[in-house]
Amino acid sequence: MVFPTLCAAVAFALPFVGAVQERGSVSWSFQGCYTDTSASRTLSEASTASANMTVESCIAFCSDGGFSLAGVEFGSQCFCDYVMQSTGVLTSSANCNDACGGNSTEMCGAGNLIDIYWNGTPPPTTPQQVGPWSYAGCFPDSVSARQLPNQQIIPGGVTVESCTSACQAGGFVFAGLEFGQECWCGNSLSASSVLRTSCATACVTNTTEFCGGPSLLTVYENPTAQVCSESTLTSAFTLTAVTTMDAVLIPLYVQTIETESPISWSILTANVSGPFTSEILSNGVLSTSEPQLQTTSLAVAVGESPLFITTESSSTAAGPYCSMLDPGIQGVTGQVLAVNTHSNLWALCHNITACNRLDVVYSPIANHPHYNLASCEPVYLSLTS
Repeated sequence: MVFPTLCAAVAFALPFVGAVQERGSVSWSFQGCYTDTSASRTLSEASTASANMTVESCIAFCSDGGFSLAGVEFGSQCFCDYVMQSTGVLTSSANCNDACGGNSTEMCGAGNLIDIYWNGTPPPTTPQQVGPWSYAGCFPDSVSARQLPNQQIIPGGVTVESCTSACQAGGFVFAGLEFGQECWCGNSLSASSVLRTSCATACVTNTTEFCGGPSLLTVYENPTAQVCSESTLTSAFTLTAVTTMDAVLIPLYVQTIETESPISWSILTANVSGPFTSEILSNGVLSTSEPQLQTTSLAVAVGESPLFITTESSSTAAGPYCSMLDPGIQGVTGQVLAVNTHSNLWALCHNITACNRLDVVYSPIANHPHYNLASCEPVYLSLTS
């Protein structure tokens, strides 16, 4: 990443390049001639081409797109961005000697060389701290080998703040931003960081921040995140909800809520009429110990009850559940159940669409159709052998 700096002396020494261009009330100043390739663009966010290209028309195109940098190349090409990518290298302005197709008195770069203009808007930044989250570096990523495997779809758009918030709600240790508009979460990183300047794609939703790059993650770490102790337990256990305010112990059950033969679905609830079950934790999968049927966990969603599926044959199970050491809460006598390394996001909520049944909910949310957030009570889920 190369931060633009005003090059007034160079610009005014070469008036035919277009030292200062006006776009409305904004002045665009010439920054110099930079190297460029089709494989790694110096300005990579947007582009256009025209046989009648001019410096003015390129600046107009980039300005209308909200970009702060505009570059002309090969006489007919125009590129835009918020920051110069680190692959571009400043070279002599004399090398950018192709006349613009729409105005032969102006220079529009050359082959693999781009004349760049800047409107003075500061480039995006990488916040070093967002709440409990600290910047951890720029990391490589790929579709075939994800560094952080859990993608978050954020309706309001991806920013550093919204991505770290979503990952925190999901109980993850790491949050990563990629391609300017993707948010990924996880609990470990398998590769080393690369040059910080490589993560130089602005967030689509907030162009004052960086959101990674192509196959690159801007990564944040939450040092306050909890750490799992076990993802497999060798003996069966029961689950008890322990309220954090007054240490009330409430037995929990796996309760069937819907059946469509030969499959049924269950949730965790405090419904005392439910059948007694013991649970088993194996490789992050939570299941019941019923011998005749296999009841196993499905993926846990923020704002929802943990869901289980019962079939006559084995099913595709998901978690990722784990156990954590006693957090020191009164009433908790052993380890506690966690999801994505978080044991403190559980709550008991009255299900207003099911006769106020008291259901376990993971990280309850506002405006849910089945419960009122204000009436949910935080709990830990204690594992008792």
